[in-house]
Amino acid sequence: MTKPAAPMFELQTYDHSGNAWKTVSTYDTATDNRAEGNAYYAYRVHLAAGPTRLLKDGATDLGYDNPDDYYAADNWA
Repeated sequence: MTKPAAPMFELQTYDHSGNAWKTVSTYDTATDNRAEGNAYYAYRVHLAAGPTRLLKDGATDLGYDNPDDYYAADNWA
């Protein structure tokens, strides 16, 4: 039986001036047993500042792929 690969998390925020997502930090659960918790905590902290998303192995785990959805959900008020 093979051991499944440990997930990699990537925290991104939206850069309005560049009209693109920008990586803030990465969290590798293969090398850090606290990485997953740290990733979710960092997401919550950054969410208050604007459009933010947390990717897990390259797919959106939390947040929005479209920054307009962040404002439509009233996260900034």
